[in-house]
Amino acid sequence: IDAVFDGATGRGGADASGYAAKTFQEATVDTVDGMTALLDMANQRLFQRGRGRFFLTTASVTLKIGSTLHVLNVGDSPVFLIRGHDIMPLTGAAQGATFLGIGNALGRQEKLAYKATSLSLEAKDRLVLATDGLIENIAPSELIALVDAAPSPEQAVATLRRLYDGKKQGNKGRVDDSSGFRRDD
Repeated sequence: IDAVFDGATGRGGADASGYAAKTFQEATVDTVDGMTALLDMANQRLFQRGRGRFFLTTASVTLKIGSTLHVLNVGDSPVFLIRGHDIMPLTGAAQGATFLGIGNALGRQEKLAYKATSLSLEAKDRLVLATDGLIENIAPSELIALVDAAPSPEQAVATLRRLYDGKKQGNKGRVDDSSGFRRDD
């Protein structure tokens, strides 16, 4: 299981994302139903605390069972599959910098709304779980090149951090839209 949680700025997001991450770290999840139950439980707790206005976080959670990958997405944290030299978005949020406001997040509504997908994995497939702040500044083509060149996931993350920091320092955004750096916490 891999997951990314991105808290909503100014709305108790750090607490919400920390709570959701801890919930998944402390649980044993080996079924899709277990994954959805955990998301539902985290959502209910966050909604009770913030009544849909505070304690909000996005979530993208992936679970590999055999050769099948299951993806659950709430909000704008994208998931990509890199297969060969192609990158495929597995969530609608992976399409680019389109999220405005907090339309869907853990803690936003009493009943959780999420998008789910499943697919068969192949040898040498790689996943990238990201936040909106990352994908608003780093294009999918940059992710492919970075992951292809990295000898390990840890090296890919280190290189990605250097690229992100360099873009921030130089006020340069995605290479595919000529934008400046988009600030996000």
